[in-house]
Amino acid sequence: MIDRERVARKALRNALAMRRRVSASRSQPICVYDLAEQLGVEVIFRPETSLGGMYVKTSETILIPANRPPGRQAFTCAHELAHWLFGHGSRIEETAVLEEEHHNNSEERLANFFASYLLMPPWAVREAFSRRNWIPQASKPLQVYTVAGQLGVGYETLVQHLYHSLQLLSLTQMEQLLRSTPKRLRQSVLGHDNARHLVIVDRAWTKIAVDLQVGDLTILPANVTLEGSSASTVGDHPLGALVEARLPGITRVHACDGSWATFVRVSRRDFIGRSIYRHLEDPDVEYSQSD
Repeated sequence: MIDRERVARKALRNALAMRRRVSASRSQPICVYDLAEQLGVEVIFRPETSLGGMYVKTSETILIPANRPPGRQAFTCAHELAHWLFGHGSRIEETAVLEEEHHNNSEERLANFFASYLLMPPWAVREAFSRRNWIPQASKPLQVYTVAGQLGVGYETLVQHLYHSLQLLSLTQMEQLLRSTPKRLRQSVLGHDNARHLVIVDRAWTKIAVDLQVGDLTILPANVTLEGSSASTVGDHPLGALVEARLPGITRVHACDGSWATFVRVSRRDFIGRSIYRHLEDPDVEYSQSD
């Protein structure tokens, strides 16, 4: 227990220091790929299916599998950034590596703690809930799902972090939340299970863009205007406007009364290439329902 606490403190201390290096406060959500770019670390999305993640020390490059869920990709990038920061040397993470093997490796354990605190520091988690007048201990699955989307992590990842690291949930509360899955939550919101990814955005969503891939859906606050062709409204929803990512590019979104605004950034589906190019408009990409 003492060793775990020591590693966790080291991870948190260094995660906050990294945020300060890029002028990100401890309470704001971050895009880990933008952060890596600011630090001079190259991030490349690759098509390999057996690759869980990779850090190449000689070129200071992180490789991310293109076909993984967005939350898993972000956590993998943060995990590999830890290897870069702590000088661990090159790493190849295989998708078949058992969780207990990571747990028993001191450098991998530190990297996991670091990734959790970089993406989900206690202050950012608490602010995300409090801005919505939600309490983690009394949160419903869809509320946790919404916060996870803003923090850029997976639903289960946030639930586990709330219990294991932040101690904001009891074991019973964690187990209850884990009975829900992202797929079931998307189905309950949309009425179907066709969407591969759904991001729920409300007026408490600030300080970070909404990142999607072509074909993804987002629910934006009602009465907003979209400026750009990368995303378009496809219907109304009780939670707001249902919007679909159509083409790579960036669309500005703002409330009609000027009280709220953000950007929706869209990349190719399962984008392959350098992360800095993922939102560039591409005339060769044409959206179709069958994609």
